[in-house]
Amino acid sequence: MPQIAPLLLLLPALSVSLAAQGSGRFDTGLVVRADWLQANALPLERKVLQSADAAISFRRRTWAVDAGFLRVARTLSTVQGGTVSLGGLLHLGPVLFIPSVGILGGQAKSSRDLTGYNFVSGQGTGRQPRYTYTTAFTAGGGAALGVEVPVFRDVGLRVQAAQWFFSGAPLEGDRQRTLLGAGLQVRFGR
Repeated sequence: MPQIAPLLLLLPALSVSLAAQGSGRFDTGLVVRADWLQANALPLERKVLQSADAAISFRRRTWAVDAGFLRVARTLSTVQGGTVSLGGLLHLGPVLFIPSVGILGGQAKSSRDLTGYNFVSGQGTGRQPRYTYTTAFTAGGGAALGVEVPVFRDVGLRVQAAQWFFSGAPLEGDRQRTLLGAGLQVRFGR
């Protein structure tokens, strides 16, 4: 994260110079978006709601403020909560790049095999897991890069890569999450 901080200071100047090249459909107004973020999380057969986020984005040509909900589900842990982020809008033709930083406040849940035991049987050896479940408050911060492309009128496609870091006892030793995903967005107003 320390390497990203100097780059974030350059966002306003870079977004102003790139905005002069032209504006896109999603750089002003209110944009509602939702992303499926499970692309790099395994296993997909986990029987819970998968990783996703949804947000309402208020945009003004060179910047955006988002408020939303993020859920990060992994094999033995889940982090979810409300988010707020701030980003710059960088135009390259009809494509919009949105580097942003954000914070999260919510809940962390974890399952750990703390009291399981190994066994030997006629069929070989194995392990009988016994999971301990922990839930606690978590706060987090992260950086993301979203790429948006208009598809039809006020509807667009979006891909996203993000790196998040979380606090909280349930996530001890496993605090960071990398997210890759795709989604849709709809713009309302100008």
